Amino acid sequence: MKYVEAYRTGDGSYWSNPQVYLERLPELVPDLPEGARAFASEAGHYNYYSRRCVKDLKLARVDLPLGDDAPLRLRFAPNPFKHDAGLTLTYTGAEAFTVDSDDGDGLVGLGDVMLDEVLPAAEGCTHEIAFRWGRVTIACTDLHAEWQEDPQA
Repeated sequence: MKYVEAYRTGDGSYWSNPQVYLERLPELVPDLPEGARAFASEAGHYNYYSRRCVKDLKLARVDLPLGDDAPLRLRFAPNPFKHDAGLTLTYTGAEAFTVDSDDGDGLVGLGDVMLDEVLPAAEGCTHEIAFRWGRVTIACTDLHAEWQEDPQA
């Protein structure tokens, strides 16, 4: 990530801090596509005490596009101690979907979400999600976020 700090420390704990990103966000927002702009600038997105903070969500399902017009979807289950709904992220025009797993298990062993970062790109935006044991990065034309009671729906 360029601005958000999210990593494992040497003593086995984790550190995350969105402050630098939040300071830069006002200048990044005008260059983000509409859906990405709404998601990145949502009031509770980076507030650790908010029910709409992405921190501690769990990746529940990935729907890969089967055709040129099909979207990429990531579905996140809520942490029952923090969230009252799950989150579905729908990516239109997904050009890249990269998974970097610390233990080599791919999507299976990523763990909880630490934080994420949405940045403008030439053809839309990039969305990087830091998990406890890896990262997922998507390059797309736009993304749409929807919080819902049943993240499997």
